[in-house]
Amino acid sequence: MSRIAPLGATHRAAWEALVAAHPSGGFMQSWAWSAFKELEGYQVVRLGVFDGDRLTGGALAYAFPSPAEAGLVAVPDGPLLDWTAPDVTETFQALVAALRRAAPARRAVVLRFEPRLPAPAGPEDVPVALRGLPRAPVDLVPDETLEVDLGPEAAMLAAMRPKARYNARLAQRHGVEVASSADPADVHALYAVLEETAGYHGFLLEPKSFFINLALALFPAMGRLTLARYKGLTLAAALTVRHGGTVTYLYGGHLALFRHVMASYALHWHVMREAAGDGYRVYDLYAYVPSDRIDHPYTGFSRFKEKFGGRHVRRLGSRDLVFYDRLTDAALHALRTVSPGPRVPVREGA
Repeated sequence: MSRIAPLGATHRAAWEALVAAHPSGGFMQSWAWSAFKELEGYQVVRLGVFDGDRLTGGALAYAFPSPAEAGLVAVPDGPLLDWTAPDVTETFQALVAALRRAAPARRAVVLRFEPRLPAPAGPEDVPVALRGLPRAPVDLVPDETLEVDLGPEAAMLAAMRPKARYNARLAQRHGVEVASSADPADVHALYAVLEETAGYHGFLLEPKSFFINLALALFPAMGRLTLARYKGLTLAAALTVRHGGTVTYLYGGHLALFRHVMASYALHWHVMREAAGDGYRVYDLYAYVPSDRIDHPYTGFSRFKEKFGGRHVRRLGSRDLVFYDRLTDAALHALRTVSPGPRVPVREGA
């Protein structure tokens, strides 16, 4: 059976290579992303699956420090396992046990797993190690997205809808200038656009410090800003993450000014061309729903995204493993706090 052991700094290069090459690997399992989460105050548990001395899988798990008796530890884009291996259930259970013992997870009552696996057609398509785990009420990573194949410009243009091709060229005729940046200082320009976008769409927006930390952890190796300007004014901006063979559109927005110059079309066309030229194979537009879900909050964005072509991808979604013994202890502790009474012993080692 495989061995589970903590990952240290000496494992970083091997882990990054494993995540980038793994068929279900995603950037939220990268070491760089875990460094960002630490800047945000999370505690990170890094565990590897070893076959002898060879690193074959594992998980980076994130726990937000809280005085609450009951907590959640998340494994977005993970764990990374060979889900078809005969001993995968035993390996998964050993990984769960190691996560449970880790100090940052001592108060966790839920482990939330979100491996990048395709949505099952039926129960029999769920990996055997995950069968029986209920679907989580919330996905930390969108379980539906739109992926655009990158390649020669002619092929990408042919896959786009006519309106997107026309608007991208129209933006160029209007003189919209698009540039990429890996300078953390340009986060201020991005944030100004995001604030305006969140305001007129009524969305919550993380504080600027969140994006500063993101830039500090991901730039220049994985993070990239793209800014579309017209007459010196930044009209549209995006933050993308480059990992493995995929470029992911993580954050973006546009100002409600000079809409006739089509700055957003110019921005995404620039991202696609640049990513293809750098050898990336997929542009993940990150969060999408089909047009029949008219009441979904992603509907408006989805209509825009699908103009660039792409295929609808559905994934397994998050699954929760609940530690019911810890949940019971947390509930009993809460009851004693509200209504002091006869003391009920809490089990050791929970």
